[in-house]
Amino acid sequence: MNLYVLIYDGYAHFEADLIGWMKGRSDKLVTVSLGGQEIHSAEGFIMKPHVTIDEVDANDVDAFIVPGGDSPSILGNEKLQELLKKLDEKNILIGAICYGPLLLGESGILKERKFTTTVTSDLELFNTFEGGKFVDEGVVVDGHIVTAKGEDYVDFALTVCRLAQVSNENNLNYWANFFRSKELVNQG
Repeated sequence: MNLYVLIYDGYAHFEADLIGWMKGRSDKLVTVSLGGQEIHSAEGFIMKPHVTIDEVDANDVDAFIVPGGDSPSILGNEKLQELLKKLDEKNILIGAICYGPLLLGESGILKERKFTTTVTSDLELFNTFEGGKFVDEGVVVDGHIVTAKGEDYVDFALTVCRLAQVSNENNLNYWANFFRSKELVNQG
């Protein structure tokens, strides 16, 4: 299984990080940037991408993850829109969380599909979702497209991993309990 994760300056690392934890060691995680430079996450991590978007072969992708963060800053990237359309045409699992669904909306792949997002309908950015069917839930699955609100990052990761079949149910239940542990929260 090849899981590709889009990274860009200001992306929310934590929204994709749990997928890396849950996926298991036998599955490959590939970070993709729009250029070859170092990427600075919203949390301050500095990442060196594995590949650029120009190097991605849609035939090698089993799942493509779009974290939120400062995704409005990369709206208008034609190469990303083209890749998302190709993945959609091939029914490749695409997951987007928080403000990440903006990029799916811009590419047109949310038209006539149910989706959710952290972007509120009072923002002009919400017009990017024209033709989509917003559902006010934490995680929404419509075919091979998974969208989520930012605060539902644990359920997003669990849903993506289930649909990608990268881990068995026992492992996913373990991670669900681990990341939702009251003891873990109370220790902080």
